[in-house]
Amino acid sequence: MRLRRRSWIHWLGITALPALASLALLGVFTRRGDGTALAQPGPPQAPTAQCSLRGQSVMPVNAAIVDLRGNAIARFSGAPTPLVASDFPSDAQGKVRIETGFGAGSFRIRGFVDPAQLPLFAVTNVTVTPGHVWIASNHAVTLIGAASGRLRVEKKLSAPLLQTFRGAGECSAFSLEPGTPAGFAPAGDARGYALKREALDLYADAAAEVPVTTLHRAPSVDAVLFFSSEQRGSFVHLEYHGDVLIDGWAKANALSALPAGETMDQLVPATSPRSTSQMTFQTQPKLLRPSRDVALRRAAKEAEPTIGVIEPGAETYVIDQVAGWASVLPKSMNVLPPADGQFWAKSSDLGL
Repeated sequence: MRLRRRSWIHWLGITALPALASLALLGVFTRRGDGTALAQPGPPQAPTAQCSLRGQSVMPVNAAIVDLRGNAIARFSGAPTPLVASDFPSDAQGKVRIETGFGAGSFRIRGFVDPAQLPLFAVTNVTVTPGHVWIASNHAVTLIGAASGRLRVEKKLSAPLLQTFRGAGECSAFSLEPGTPAGFAPAGDARGYALKREALDLYADAAAEVPVTTLHRAPSVDAVLFFSSEQRGSFVHLEYHGDVLIDGWAKANALSALPAGETMDQLVPATSPRSTSQMTFQTQPKLLRPSRDVALRRAAKEAEPTIGVIEPGAETYVIDQVAGWASVLPKSMNVLPPADGQFWAKSSDLGL
């Protein structure tokens, strides 16, 4: 029987993304009568990186969730969603396994996402150059790989420094939820030093001959502000507190000392508000809350592999019913079908 889809929904502000190719979606399997495997709802296999993160996350609008063939099975709307991330890849070319639910109250889609799209935040300071440079806690970082339970991340700055800082930490050093960055107040006797040159060598101490790293000023700013409360010979001990933390020594003649008690404004990176999906109905759809897990599929076919479940208590819109199947959406709109698809569940499983 050919199924007809009615035009009930008008999506606003959402564009389709091409399907992303990559890893297999591993789950629990049963067998059809012909002996082929049919994916069923069930817990994923243990993560190989021995790392799992869980939190209320805000994924990029239209970020795709893909299956074992790289086909898009769902997408994010930009609204907060419960998320479990595991099986972090060894490099940025792989995919991160995710589930969009904690066990109750959500559409729990199982699949994979691009590491660069996973919102990740440092819980503690992440070492870049031991003893001297760190990515500051409670700032966003980008996942670049994982190994033995440790995640490798980077922080790209465009102002006031123009460079990429990379570090690694235990799984517990990261979170899917943002925190509040710590404030900073220089010591009362601290003096400001401005970096106006293109680069600054940072040394471990005032007697060092070889720098531990080099800092690069962004062309978009006139200067980078450091503070110092100590000077030895031709060196000053510098501190910088921002998206990264810097503690080291530099040659005083590479900097412009500000008059005692004076400071300078620093450019704050611009932020843009996230947009989320909106929808209107020609007729208000039925709203229900399943009392048990209900299997979700991309097509209204018994033989179609499941992509996840509607968890107990999840507020669920029933958009349409055709031949024993229901087209459904989460009321929260945190996860959506691909632009050219729908979420399907058996009408009988929903108690319809």
